Amino acid sequence: RRVQWLRLDWVWSLCEQLAGWLRQGRRRLRQARFFRGLEASDTMGTFTVIRPADDTDAQQASDWADALIARLTADGHTKVTDVDSATPADTVNVENAYKGTADLVCYFGHGDEDNWLTNSSPTLSGSALPPCGAKAVVSVACKTGCKLGPAAVTSGVDSWLGFTIKVAIIKPYLNVDTIGEAIVEGLEGLGKRHWMQDARDNIEANFDALVNHYDTGKYSGHPAAEFGYYAALALRDHVVLHGRSSCKPLP
Repeated sequence: RRVQWLRLDWVWSLCEQLAGWLRQGRRRLRQARFFRGLEASDTMGTFTVIRPADDTDAQQASDWADALIARLTADGHTKVTDVDSATPADTVNVENAYKGTADLVCYFGHGDEDNWLTNSSPTLSGSALPPCGAKAVVSVACKTGCKLGPAAVTSGVDSWLGFTIKVAIIKPYLNVDTIGEAIVEGLEGLGKRHWMQDARDNIEANFDALVNHYDTGKYSGHPAAEFGYYAALALRDHVVLHGRSSCKPLP
């Protein structure tokens, strides 16, 4: 009988030891999950903005850049470079910003099929792109989705979002910049870890809604309603994405 009690004591001691190890293991697992969560929340993205603001239209596009900056920084991401008219936005500064270390490059200004432009002069050309690591580029500029975007992807850019037609500029009316808001609201999801494909699709959806607003909706009384209707219709059908559609530029 004494032997039986000794065996029971030994079993009980072993159970207590195993229970202690289990509690310790669970505690360490909770700690690991906690610190992994902290690490994930602290790992935010970086972005660069290029906005030459070299005429009144480009200055309005620069206001769109300001709106996007506010939304991306509100989501915890960091603006590392801001090239504007004071920098200035010349070839050297634009190329350095383009090939820098930021996860996302956002351009708001003039362009054509092959180039970004400042004062009608190329600052970034598809025929002479500088080496560039894998990153995402948003180009809010006329026609740069035609040749410059594909050339950039060929040279190493992960994903390029842009337009294949002229980007219309409509002056704000009653403090509403309809074109700018459609674009910025489409892009703001990038700050919430959305894909580049999501941003392209959101811009398309925003312009589709704007077509209806200008036609019979809340902007039908806008002084530029007719022009706005056709501009939104065209931009809806000519926003493009080159490269990897599942790219999430801001982690």
